[in-house]
Amino acid sequence: MENRKKFSWSIIFSILSTLVLTGVVVAAFHLLSDQTYMQGPSFWLVWNTKVLAVLASVGVPIVIGMTYTAKSPIPHRGVLCLLILDLIVQMLTPTFSAQIITETELYLLRGSTGIFLAYIGLLIIGPTIIKELDRHELITIRRGIIIVFTIFVVGNVVLNQDILGFRQGQNLIWYLYLFVIGYWLKREDWSQVKRRQLWLGWSVTLIASGLFAWLTTNKVYYDPHHGLSLSDHYLGSIISSQPLFLIFAVLTFILIRQKLKRSIMVTMPSLLSFGFVLILANNPKLLIVTMSGLHHSVWTLPIGVHLLLILGLAAIFVLVVQLAYQQLTRLNQNILPLKNFKFDLNHVHQYLKRVLVAWHFWLPLGLAWLMTVLSMGRLWSWDWSMIQWLVLHREAIIFVNIAIVFAIFGIFWALFNTYWYAFAFTFGAYAIWLIASFIKIDYRAEPILPSDMSMLTSVSELLNMVSKNTIIWAVIGLALLIGLAIFIQHIDRPHLRLNLKKRVALLLIASAALASFYTANHPKTPIALLLDEIEDRPYFFAQLRGAKLNGTLLQFANNLDVKIMAEPKGYSEARMQALAKKYQKVADEINKTRSETNLKDQTVIFNLSESFADPSRVPNLKVSSDPIPFVHQMKANTASGLMLSSGYGGGTANVEYQTLTGLAINNFSPTLPTPYSQLVPYQTVSPAFTNLFNYKVGIHPFSANLYSRKQVYKKFGFNKFYHLNGGDPLSYTAKIDNSPYISDASAYAQTLKVLNDHQGGQFINLVTMQNHMPFDAYYKETNYTVSGTAYTSDTRKQQIENYIQGIHYTDTALKEFIQKIDQLQRPITLIWYGDHLPGIYNGNAMQTYGLQLHETDYFVYSNRYSRQQDRTLPKTKIVSPNNFPAMALAKMNMKVSPYYALQTKVYTDLPAMTLDSFNSAKNNTVNASSEYVSETGKVVSKLTKKQQTLMDDYQLLQYDITAGEQYALKNNFMTQPK
Repeated sequence: MENRKKFSWSIIFSILSTLVLTGVVVAAFHLLSDQTYMQGPSFWLVWNTKVLAVLASVGVPIVIGMTYTAKSPIPHRGVLCLLILDLIVQMLTPTFSAQIITETELYLLRGSTGIFLAYIGLLIIGPTIIKELDRHELITIRRGIIIVFTIFVVGNVVLNQDILGFRQGQNLIWYLYLFVIGYWLKREDWSQVKRRQLWLGWSVTLIASGLFAWLTTNKVYYDPHHGLSLSDHYLGSIISSQPLFLIFAVLTFILIRQKLKRSIMVTMPSLLSFGFVLILANNPKLLIVTMSGLHHSVWTLPIGVHLLLILGLAAIFVLVVQLAYQQLTRLNQNILPLKNFKFDLNHVHQYLKRVLVAWHFWLPLGLAWLMTVLSMGRLWSWDWSMIQWLVLHREAIIFVNIAIVFAIFGIFWALFNTYWYAFAFTFGAYAIWLIASFIKIDYRAEPILPSDMSMLTSVSELLNMVSKNTIIWAVIGLALLIGLAIFIQHIDRPHLRLNLKKRVALLLIASAALASFYTANHPKTPIALLLDEIEDRPYFFAQLRGAKLNGTLLQFANNLDVKIMAEPKGYSEARMQALAKKYQKVADEINKTRSETNLKDQTVIFNLSESFADPSRVPNLKVSSDPIPFVHQMKANTASGLMLSSGYGGGTANVEYQTLTGLAINNFSPTLPTPYSQLVPYQTVSPAFTNLFNYKVGIHPFSANLYSRKQVYKKFGFNKFYHLNGGDPLSYTAKIDNSPYISDASAYAQTLKVLNDHQGGQFINLVTMQNHMPFDAYYKETNYTVSGTAYTSDTRKQQIENYIQGIHYTDTALKEFIQKIDQLQRPITLIWYGDHLPGIYNGNAMQTYGLQLHETDYFVYSNRYSRQQDRTLPKTKIVSPNNFPAMALAKMNMKVSPYYALQTKVYTDLPAMTLDSFNSAKNNTVNASSEYVSETGKVVSKLTKKQQTLMDDYQLLQYDITAGEQYALKNNFMTQPK
C-alpha cells in the first residue's frame, strides 16, 4: 500500500513536470504568436495550455512540502548534477543562438533562472525547514500562512507592490512560502470539507486564473496617430506569483489530499526531472535548435494534434530523465567520486568561516560592485528607481564591469606580486577613470571612448581642462590610497604572494579576458554571444545612453571592436567604374557654367571656430545684448546660414574630418565614432580637399596630440603644421587675461603670417582654441548677462556668461582679420564656421531641442580682390560640414572632377545630414542614426527616390575610399579637369 501511494505522488509530480515542459515548448516555438490574435479555438487552446503550465509550476513546491519530512534524504548528487548541467547548458546556449532572436515570448516563466535556483535551494533546506515547522502547533502555522496571504493580496491587488519580496515568483522566498503551504495541507484534516464546494471553488478559480493571467500579460496602447492598437504583451512570460494561482493550487491539492491520505516523499528521479525542465525553461533556444526539424515536419497538423504530440514528447522526456537517473545511480554507486558528496547544513558555520577567510577576494569584489553601482547611479542623477532597476535587473551587466576591474587587478597582481600594491593601483585607476568619465559626460554628454586614448599623449593639456580643485582632491586621494597600501603590505600575510606559475596563469587569463572585447562586435564570437545573452546594448549612436545602461567600462569595451562601414549592396570594381562614368557626365554639365581650372593662385581658408554658436538662438535663453555684431553683419551680407554639427559640447575632430574630406560621418558604422583616431592613420591613402592644392598649412594653437592630428595632417599632405609642443612653432601665443588658451586674435595673426610668408595659392586649415571648455572665470570682466531656463544652476549661468564674453572677443578678432585679408592683393576664400555648441545648456532637454542644440553659424566670404566675391551659392540656409569642399569650389567658380561632381550633387540635391540630433536612435544601425534636415529647417523623414539613388552613390564612394579597395583612386574619379 505504501509503495502504491509513493508511486501516486511521484506520478502527480511527473504530471506537473510534463505540463510545465509542454508550456515551455509552446512558448519556445512561438505557437501562440502563430495563431490569429484572440480568434478561433486554436488560439485559446494554446493560450490555456500556457496558463495551465504556469499553474502547474506553482504546485511543484507545494507537493514537495506535502511529501518532505524532517528525515527526508537530500538529493545531494542530483542537485550537483543539475547545477553542473545548467552551467554547461548556459555555456553552450549562446553557441546555438546565433541565428535565433531572443524574444520575451520564448519564455514561459518570468525569471526562470531565479526559479531554478529557488528549486535547488528548496531541495537542500527542505528537511531543515520541516524540522523547524514540527516544533510549532498547526494553528500557529495556519495563522502565519493567512497573514502572509493577506499581505500578499493587498500588496498585489491594491497597492501593486511586491511587499513581501516574492519578486514575481523568481526567488527562494516565494518557493519557501509555497513549501510551508504544502506542509500545512499535509497536516490539516480535510475530511470535513465538502467535495462539491471544493470543486465549485476549483472551477471558479481556474477560470479566474486564466482571465487574470490574460489581463496581466495583455495591454492596449493608444497612439494619437493611429488610434487604439493591441500589443503583443500576451505573448510574454506569465508571472507565477499571483493570488488566484495560489488559491487554485491550494484547492487542487486539497482535492488530491482527500484521495491520498498519507504523504510519502516524491522519488529522487522525479525531483531531478523537474530540475531538467527548469533548465530547459531557462534556455528555450536549446529546445528550438534540437527540435526544430521535428517542429517543422508536424506543423501541417491541426494545432490540437500538435499540442498532444508536444504533451506526449514532454511526458516521454520526463520519464526518460527519471529512468536515466535511476540507471546511472545503480551503475555508479561505487565509481562516482560524488558518492559521498553532501550539503551538510549542520556545519554551515564552518562553510561560512571558509568563505569569510577569503576576504582578499570579497574585498575587491565588494568595492568594485559598490563603485560600479554608485557610478551608474550618478549617471542616472541618483534616481532611486533606476538604481533599483539596475541592481535587480542589470546584475549581469554590473558584474561584467566588475570582471573588467578584476582582470586589471589580476594583471597588476601578476606583475607586482603584491596584493595591496595591485589593489591600490587598480582602484585608484578606477576612481580616476570614473571622475574623468563624469567630467567628459558633464560637458560633452558622452563617456570616454577608445578614440579618446590618443589624448593620453598630452596629459598636461588634459589637466588644463580639469578644475584645480578636482586635481588637488584626486592627488590627495591617490596619495592616501598608496600610503595605506604600503602600510598594509608590510603586515601582509605570505599567502597573498603568488608563485611564478600562478602569476603567469593569472596574467594570461586576465589579459585574454580583456583582449576578448576586441571581438565583441564580431557575430558568433564567444564574447559577442555572451554580451548578447546578458542584453548588452552598446548604443554606438547614443553613447551616453549606453554608459547609463552598461556602465562606463563596458561601454568603453563595446567600442574597442570597430568596423568602418557596412559594405553597400553591389559594391565592385565594375560598379565603381560605372559610377565614375556617370559622374564624369555630371561633372561635364557642371563645368559648362564654370570658368576656373587653376587653383595655384587661389587661397582657401577653412576656419573652425571652437564652440562658436550664437547664444541668441539657444532655446530658453535671453542675452542682455548682442555679443557678436560683426558675425551677424557678415551673415547678413554673405553666403551664410546654419551648419548641422554632429556633436554637442565636443566632437571637433569629427566636424573637421567632414569639412576636409567631404564625407559624412553618419554613413560610417556606429562603431566608428571618431574617424581621425580610428580610420585615417591606418589608411594607405586618405583623399581630402587638401589634394587640390600644392601648398597646405594647418594651424592649431594647442597640442596636436589630441585625436591623432599629427598623423592625420601628415596623411592629408599638409606641408606645415603650426601647433604647440613640437611641429612648426607658433609665432603668436598671447592669451586673454587668465585664460589657459591662446586667443583667437593670436590665431588670426598666425594665419596672416602664413599668408604673407607664402605668396602663391594655398590651403589653410585653422582650428582655434580660445573658446574651449571649461568656461571658468578667465576674463577680468563679463559684459553680458543671461536669464531663462536653459541652465539649472548659478554655476552654469556663470559659465554661459563667461563663454559669451569669449565669443565676443572672437567677434572682435574676426572683424580685424577680415579687414586685413581684404587688403591682400590675392584671391582669398574663407569658410568660417562654429564646430559645435558648448555643453553648458543643461536646462534644455536634448530630446526636445536636439536640432537647435546642433546648429552652429557659418559664412562663406571672398575678399575684395576675388573675382568671385559676389558669386552666389545654390543652397545656404542649412548645410552640413561635408558640404564645405563643394561649396568652396562653387564659390571660386572652379571646375570639378567626377569626385567633386558627386559631392556637389550631394550638396545641392540632398538635405543637410548629420547624426540623430535628438539622441533617440532605437538601435545601432546606420540608417536609424542618420538625420536629414531641409532648407526650411524641418527634419526630413524620408528621401525621395531620386535622392535615395544619389545617397546610395555617395555611400558607395565613401565605402570605396574608407573601407573598400579604393577603386576611385585608379579610374580618374579624382582627376581634376585642366
